[in-house]
Amino acid sequence: MLKRYNLIPNCWWVFHICWICLLMCGCPGKKIPYDVVRYVNRDILNLSQLEATALQSYASVTGENYTTDERVYEALSDTVVPYYKRFTELLREISPESMELKRIHSLYINGAEKMHTGFKAKMVGIEKKDENLIRIGNQQIEAGRDETLKWRTELGVLLQKSAVAVKK
Repeated sequence: MLKRYNLIPNCWWVFHICWICLLMCGCPGKKIPYDVVRYVNRDILNLSQLEATALQSYASVTGENYTTDERVYEALSDTVVPYYKRFTELLREISPESMELKRIHSLYINGAEKMHTGFKAKMVGIEKKDENLIRIGNQQIEAGRDETLKWRTELGVLLQKSAVAVKK
């Protein structure tokens, strides 16, 4: 009944970024590389555990791990929705300085909000035994996942463009 979504967005790449070395080309006063490094190392890294916890909890009861709607509902109500709500609230508080990074960050906010809305819709759908609402929730979760993948891709491009290397 419930479709598995690979939502654990390979969060470990964020931890690799923690080890970013700044390899700037040009003058050291460039604002974008510093803003990107601060954004990843301070802002995103501080929030990544909230998102990872919510997504791991969701993955533990969906797809191949699915057993009952009750387990999915319990995970959504006890962990996924509260953790993801807090994650999106804190994500909205981040305010990058550069316009390019602000644009990229807005992708993450939009994607996270879509996922959070989808998790809530799915939870209500399970509670009301409404297959249509569950399907709508799954669609919102998928749309949010796509948006966050776009964020990750564009952030990677900005890291490369800003001459910031990710050490693995």
